[in-house]
Amino acid sequence: MNFIKNLFGNSEPAAENTSDAKYMLNKITHSFDRLALGATLILLFIVSFNILARLLHDLTGGSLNLMIPGAIELSRYALLFIVFSALPHASISGMVRVDLLSQRLPSRLARFLDRLWLLFMAAFSLVLSWLFMQKALLTFTRGDATQDLQMPLFYFYAWISIASAATTLSCVIKAFSNSESPD
Repeated sequence: MNFIKNLFGNSEPAAENTSDAKYMLNKITHSFDRLALGATLILLFIVSFNILARLLHDLTGGSLNLMIPGAIELSRYALLFIVFSALPHASISGMVRVDLLSQRLPSRLARFLDRLWLLFMAAFSLVLSWLFMQKALLTFTRGDATQDLQMPLFYFYAWISIASAATTLSCVIKAFSNSESPD
């Protein structure tokens, strides 16, 4: 429940007994969560508006067309933005876990496996960040754009790279701190 409160800006400043690493981890994850929330609201608006516009279009026999041009493309990139913005929080909160197994393990082994998972996720997201930054630079130099709206593609690739780097940083901070998840 604290996640919902913090998502809307009610996060408290770092307390004296809270480590700087945990404070930084919370700032990173909550900032990206806010961006994911904004993209989700945009996606909801695009889809809802186009459903209503399609209904009006059909009811008027095609004479009234209020549909958003490039709505499918906008929805696709909003979803991409949502997924990669949510990764810093999701990766440290436990994406997929078999609780029946992890609860039966000795606590030391469970902590070791948690840290190992975080370091694996950090390495994977670091590789993603590197590869997508290369792709962003390539699409920037070529001037590649989206098909319908002609938006520069390098913005999207650069965003994936930044979000992946934030995921890497979040995983490393979480792996080397003794803090609980930011929820």
